Amino acid sequence: MKRILTAFAVSAMLIPAAAGPAAAQMFQLYDGVAAVRNQADARDGFEHSLAAEYRRFALYEADDMADWIDAEHFAEKTLASARGETVPPEDLADWQLGEAQRPALQSSRDRLISAFDRDSRILAPHASARAQAQFDCWVEQAEEGHQTDDIAACRTGFLNAMLEVDAALDAWDNARIERDYPAK
Repeated sequence: MKRILTAFAVSAMLIPAAAGPAAAQMFQLYDGVAAVRNQADARDGFEHSLAAEYRRFALYEADDMADWIDAEHFAEKTLASARGETVPPEDLADWQLGEAQRPALQSSRDRLISAFDRDSRILAPHASARAQAQFDCWVEQAEEGHQTDDIAACRTGFLNAMLEVDAALDAWDNARIERDYPAK
């Protein structure tokens, strides 16, 4: 609710500035979005894949949804991940979620953290990054609660990415078992 009220207050102050050429300037308050707009990173690995996923989501929120508060939030996560910082999946306590949504989101977050604890960020970096970004997308859309197609798309994206993560972890476990306990 606090984020919604903040967005309302900022929008109310800036509505007069939205007419004409000033419209593009009014959102310069969101430095993170501006910073990621032209960002390109060809490096590989989990953090850089995560940065690319967050960049895509931040720009979608800014350009397609005009949700500048969430766009800035995910732009900041983009920048942190691009710097190589560990960026955790969203903490559900930070979001205004309905009680009916919490169990599925919490079990999905736990599943993701468990995969990270099993080194999925190393074994399946791109799928792990996609899973985290899609989880965060699901949380953000669930808080808004009115775009059911978007909620479903983020949830499906998370589940599909987790299938890839699980397959990579299973393959690693099977290879380790074969190596450590070869058939006689």
